[in-house]
Amino acid sequence: MQMTKPVLAICFVALSLLLLTACAKQPIARETQPDVRSAKSANAAPKQKNPVTLSPDSTPEASPEASPEPTPEPELKSAPEPTAFSIAWISDTQVYTAADSDVFGRMTQWISDTQQENNTVLTVHTGDIVFNPYREYEWLNSVSAFAHLPEGMRILTDTGNHDQLPDYDTSTPYLEHRPDTEFDLRNAFDDKGYVYYMTFHAGGVPVIVFSLSYGFEVGAADWVNETCREYADHYAILCLHNYMNLGGYSSVGIRLVEKVVKQSPNVCLVLCGHERGMAYIPEVLDDNADSMPDRTVHQMMMNVQDDMENGIGCLRLLRLDPVSDTIEVVTYSPILDRYGYQTVGGDRFGERKLLQDAGARDFLTKGAP
Repeated sequence: MQMTKPVLAICFVALSLLLLTACAKQPIARETQPDVRSAKSANAAPKQKNPVTLSPDSTPEASPEASPEPTPEPELKSAPEPTAFSIAWISDTQVYTAADSDVFGRMTQWISDTQQENNTVLTVHTGDIVFNPYREYEWLNSVSAFAHLPEGMRILTDTGNHDQLPDYDTSTPYLEHRPDTEFDLRNAFDDKGYVYYMTFHAGGVPVIVFSLSYGFEVGAADWVNETCREYADHYAILCLHNYMNLGGYSSVGIRLVEKVVKQSPNVCLVLCGHERGMAYIPEVLDDNADSMPDRTVHQMMMNVQDDMENGIGCLRLLRLDPVSDTIEVVTYSPILDRYGYQTVGGDRFGERKLLQDAGARDFLTKGAP
């Protein structure tokens, strides 16, 4: 019995050593590390411990995190409605500037006063602004007259024979005093800008207007055609001094009709002065040679400055309506406060003349400002 106790003690110690050895072989528990998750796993919804059983007719609601919100569609703005707009037209004011009178200024003031009523977007002067280009006071009178036009009004002019100096004189009083608002030498035919174009949108119609100064018209014909091709989607207007007379076309006009008007299908309107009186020539053209008319080029001449009884201060307002495709020609003198120009010859347009087939409707564009 005395031997039994030491043996049991030894066995107990041995067993304890075996248990300690077994525990030493187990891996030491690591320090808890934070989880590194992807954006997707981080945003994932936690699993439900007690999932809900859905009936066959029920539909689970999508989790906001699981289904991204749809991208909102951009708001579509409707294109502006086509509207009528007007072009104010003045020509041959040399008698007024030379006489130091206020006639020219009263003409431009009327344009300014009626701008909103008529939606006038452009004022054109087709040459002979002054009588003697060497007289500075005449140019200053013209500058004063143009100053009556409202701020923001587009202005385009071209030279007449009275506005130019002899070839041997390199002075350029016209270029120094002209009021043109959109002139850019990059849009010019020559290095000084006697021939150039301007573009704008009005009433839903893109418009290109050419200024063709006296003596440069025929030489610039190919350039005008090339520019018209570049802006084939624009309603084109030619503004020049010498083009028509009471009997038809001038020598310059005869060449330009063949070289430009018939060659460029977007030319729809031609305005000129120079010769005395008022005249109108509608040129009906078949552009695609199918024996059917494709366009009518409306060509007008105006110069009645010398008619002190009926024509003093006469100007014209050309109201283009792209919806009805018409041009309403309004003739008015703010000096006489009288509509119309009464004469035996000429165009006999009277107070108002409505011209059909203006051509503007063909150039209407969606979303044009």
